[in-house]
Amino acid sequence: MSREANGVMSRGGPVVARPLGWVRRHTRPVTTLGWSVALIALLAWSASVALGWRELMVVAGFCVVLVIAASLSMLGRLKLSASIVVEPSRVVVGERAGGSLVIKNEAARRSRPLRVEVPVGRAVARFAVPRLAPHSEHDELFVVPTQRRAVLQVGPVATVQGDSLGLVRRTHTWSEQHRIFVHPKTVPLATMAAGLVRDLEGQTTNHLTNSDIAFHTLREYVAGDDRRHVHWKTSAKLGTLMVRQYVDTRRSHICVMLSLDAADYGTDPDEFELAVSAVASVALQAVRDEQTLSVIVGGEPWAVATPRDMLDRFSGVEATTGSGGVDRCFAAARHHSAEASVTAVAFGSAVGVPELRRAASRTTRETRVLALRCDPAMSDGYRMIGAMGFVQLNGLTSLRRGLTAVM
Repeated sequence: MSREANGVMSRGGPVVARPLGWVRRHTRPVTTLGWSVALIALLAWSASVALGWRELMVVAGFCVVLVIAASLSMLGRLKLSASIVVEPSRVVVGERAGGSLVIKNEAARRSRPLRVEVPVGRAVARFAVPRLAPHSEHDELFVVPTQRRAVLQVGPVATVQGDSLGLVRRTHTWSEQHRIFVHPKTVPLATMAAGLVRDLEGQTTNHLTNSDIAFHTLREYVAGDDRRHVHWKTSAKLGTLMVRQYVDTRRSHICVMLSLDAADYGTDPDEFELAVSAVASVALQAVRDEQTLSVIVGGEPWAVATPRDMLDRFSGVEATTGSGGVDRCFAAARHHSAEASVTAVAFGSAVGVPELRRAASRTTRETRVLALRCDPAMSDGYRMIGAMGFVQLNGLTSLRRGLTAVM
């Protein structure tokens, strides 16, 4: 049966997540309410002695009985083992991720009923575990909320001992803490293999050229062709002059940048989420095209070994006031990725065109600049602002069309 607790619902299935290590939580055995009852007992007893009111003595005795009864509920030593498994440890926003909690009684006698808490991000899943026979197990299933991009900490499992009134409370942790990465949504894009022409180690393109870079095919000779490209053996066989046709090869280095300054975005939080998804989509397409990739987030370059590591880091980025904005991103790109042939930067609706052009002036003339302005409230579109391609995004579906147009 499903059980919902602060946004975490019980369901799921098992695949082990990456452990972060043991986490110990220390809580005070007497809660604030417990101390308040003890203080009331002390004040009531003092007033009863001073004023001679027997009614206050009854109140003091009742409070003392509550404290003693609550303390007795904490007696006894638990001998348990607990484990958490989650499926999977990496998901995209909106995909399902579930977890399983297994509690085992390691004692030789029946255990008492338990209250168990499992932190899942900012939420807490709470379960009621019945009495367990010696060496028996009890499992609970739950679903991890993945509606928003995040890095969620799951666990550790904590058993809670205490009275029903909440006067005393003692917790024990029994398992490791795990981590679930909720990656941003991405979309496949058209190839962005644009860059410097005549690079022997670059990628071939569909652009035909007479320069001897990468051989493509043979064609008939036309007036003006360089005779050095004549293929004499084929010409002798066919009885007509045939020349070699080549294609350009390009060395493409893409630098993707994301503004982290909250001042670059409007009040709609979806602006920043769209910017993260857009930058991640461009970066993943660069990896698919086997291009050199640089990632600059908030003015700081990232060293990413694999696409999975890059998406893991994108899962945890947040926009804050005073962080690196568009200007700092372009300054970092000039310092760390001056050789980039394409620079794509994502930002929100608060960045104006004059500010953007001023920041983009830091790049070299050989660098093509793509500006991705993210605003779900505006209609999508694209245009050229000088040599800079400007794409207005109101969703990921318009990213492919806009980049194809400006590229």
